[in-house]
Amino acid sequence: MSFDVLPASSAITADDSRRVVRRSHGLRTLGLMLGAVMVATVLYRRGVPASVWVMLVVYTLAWPHVAWLVLRRCRDPVALDQRFFIGDAAMGGVWIALMQFSLLPSMLLATMFAITLIAVDGRWLLLRGLVIQALACCVAAVANGLSFSPATDTVELLASLPLLVVFPMTLGAIMRSLARRVRTQNRQLLRMGSIDSLSGLLNRKHWEDAVTAVMLRHCCEDAVMLLIDVDQFKHINDQHGHTVGDEVIRRVGAVIRGSLREGDLAGRYGGDEFAVVLCGIDMHAAATVAERIRSGVACSLFERAPGLRCTVSIGLARSPATTNSTREWVKVADAALYRAKLAGRNRFVVAN
Repeated sequence: MSFDVLPASSAITADDSRRVVRRSHGLRTLGLMLGAVMVATVLYRRGVPASVWVMLVVYTLAWPHVAWLVLRRCRDPVALDQRFFIGDAAMGGVWIALMQFSLLPSMLLATMFAITLIAVDGRWLLLRGLVIQALACCVAAVANGLSFSPATDTVELLASLPLLVVFPMTLGAIMRSLARRVRTQNRQLLRMGSIDSLSGLLNRKHWEDAVTAVMLRHCCEDAVMLLIDVDQFKHINDQHGHTVGDEVIRRVGAVIRGSLREGDLAGRYGGDEFAVVLCGIDMHAAATVAERIRSGVACSLFERAPGLRCTVSIGLARSPATTNSTREWVKVADAALYRAKLAGRNRFVVAN
């Protein structure tokens, strides 16, 4: 009479383990309480011996807490609790036999176990659990003299309602919570796959895809691209080391993020090169943004290299009127960036 929902994978963190143990303990306790009301009612009306009552009381009061203590100290609580499920399924078969196969309580126990086993580890755990449950039921039925009384009266039906109503609702709430958590994790994984870890901006592929998408939707007809390059970045790496170089990338990324509006697209285009698309903006306003980025980087201080002063060069280009090619747009902005480098760096230049 124990029903839980646990993740199937055994490769879990310490936090996951604690969450598994708490959920298992709570649901197992709830399942035993609700199931005990039903089973005790049927057993009472069937007139079972005292030894069965002792077994029911011990199993109901002790087992969820014993399982909790064992799982807390286990290195792999998910795998162990799956074995506990098999034991619970076997006990379900025992209670079905001792209830003399009272139809509604027996079907309800079997169904709840089946739902739980599927939720835990799919059809294979279900098949194993059902086989062991059937074997345990047969052994208990033989020990109980093959007593068979499937009729379910009104009292037994009423005693079945708490398990029939409360537990599925609780199980549904937990499954909804797990589904929401999975969706959140999927969004985080998607973001991790699209975001450059150092700069916090889109990586090149996702930036290009995003820009291509807005160009195809004609959302960037009045737009300006900024191609930004860290001046003498190789010299920074050679003189201060790659740790400082990484700090520079992080700082430039932060300055860019802080200079943009919602809806602007910024990405790390290469090792020390960044690309930004400002949508719905004229060249004058874009130049203001470029100057904000340039001055923000020039004023930056670096913890691991207090004497370092870093600058960037920026090329600006309007969105092309005759093509939807992101690379053609980048090519024009890159030509402006090259002119900024030739003019002495630490400046921005607008493409012709």
